[in-house]
Amino acid sequence: MVDTVRQSVVDGQAKSVSSYQSPGPLVADIIIANAPDPVFVSDLEGKILQANDAVSQLLGFRQDEVLEQSLSRFISVEETREFMAALDEVVERGVTRNARLNPRSASGEVIPTTLNASALRDSEGNVIGAIGILRDMRELDKARAYAESLIKNAPDPVFVSDLEGKIL
Repeated sequence: MVDTVRQSVVDGQAKSVSSYQSPGPLVADIIIANAPDPVFVSDLEGKILQANDAVSQLLGFRQDEVLEQSLSRFISVEETREFMAALDEVVERGVTRNARLNPRSASGEVIPTTLNASALRDSEGNVIGAIGILRDMRELDKARAYAESLIKNAPDPVFVSDLEGKIL
């Protein structure tokens, strides 16, 4: 069953991008494999069918430890519910944006990420899964915390204004 869904996903992706091909082969697998951000393909139950090396690097798991696993292996029960709600949104609207997930790495570190996902459709247009892109938020969260601490601990008053000079 999983192989059939995976093949449908790959076939559907190859067909959908074929109209945009320049000379030479353009395959969804190549795009996913070479994406700098963690990219994965899941079925509608949240099972990971495909993941690029960036997923393995982010989580610290080997490919074979990630593939065929439910995303619930890497996130909390509450976040699993949120992920399934995001999948429902993908099915209904075709996309979800900036869902917060905090997967646990192989070392046990909780990694703040955001998920952007879009529907994966078969040749008849039926949603058969989702393709998700994770964004590691650790550096951004550190930068925000640093900026907040600068403002909070500044010896002089700090004001934020808009472009017209109005204090916010």
